[in-house]
Amino acid sequence: MKNKIALVIPYFGKLPSYLSVFISSMKNKPLDVLFFSNNSAPENLPSNIIWRIMEFEDAGKLFNEKLEMNVALYEGFKLCDLKPTFGLVFEDYLEEYDFWGTSDVDLVMGNFEKFINDDVLNEIDVYSGFSTFLAGPFFLVRNNFYCKTLFKNSKDWVKVFSSRKSHNFCEVGGNYFKKLSLGASIFDLKPKIQSFTEVLLIEARKGLRPLFTETILQTKGTHPVQVTENEVTYKGKEYLLLHYIFLKQKFYFFFNPKIKSVPCYINTFGVFKSEPSLIKILFSPNFLNAIKRLPFGIKRRFKTKFLPPDKNHIKYLGT
Repeated sequence: MKNKIALVIPYFGKLPSYLSVFISSMKNKPLDVLFFSNNSAPENLPSNIIWRIMEFEDAGKLFNEKLEMNVALYEGFKLCDLKPTFGLVFEDYLEEYDFWGTSDVDLVMGNFEKFINDDVLNEIDVYSGFSTFLAGPFFLVRNNFYCKTLFKNSKDWVKVFSSRKSHNFCEVGGNYFKKLSLGASIFDLKPKIQSFTEVLLIEARKGLRPLFTETILQTKGTHPVQVTENEVTYKGKEYLLLHYIFLKQKFYFFFNPKIKSVPCYINTFGVFKSEPSLIKILFSPNFLNAIKRLPFGIKRRFKTKFLPPDKNHIKYLGT
């Protein structure tokens, strides 16, 4: 590919057990992944994974400097609101790239060039893996001044970045996902803040070229997703990537520490090295983990159903 792409991933705190599989799926892809983390770099990183040590406090200073304001970056989850700023905040590391973007790490990448290649990139300014709004788990933006400062076109960007609260600024400004999937317009929903998706849609009327696709898989069931070195397939259909956020939310989801790379299979019970038939699941460490965690699952279910919402709040601290 002629277009050079960089994914910017600030990650602070304990590294997740599934990071090695994410990194494995990015190996040999036509992009660089730039990590900024207070953790030491994992061993044997592929050449396109670039790891820079950065303390959380220094990241906060960088956001303040580049955005010329006091950003309320006190906990990791606030980085989700700040994703549209990464092209500006980390611009000193992105000079050689044509596109910048970001990615969550609870995903595995498939055949990148089948979905994103020069023919696609030459015709667009923004790529989203969701068809109705900007995909927070993975998106790309053309690396020029206009595009990397688009977030400033939101009337609420200063308000959002000054607040400790998470506003879902990167995507839709609230929990409107189901309504959007049923065909509602984000402009009719009237979110409390003007999100980055709204900005993109407004700017598209003036010439911006966003591409909203349905190439990210987010499944919830036991049917396994097949992941190879260069393919993500589910029920016979191929996807750009699998974002297993809903799978890992199950109390019995188990990421076997012995599985450190693709190929693999992923379903609601976790990650398997070979296709998980019912018999294999029953005799797997994944099923044993599910039995061990059953009391926790029952307790969590009880809290969700019977306790007041303020006692059922789980703070989200990472991707």
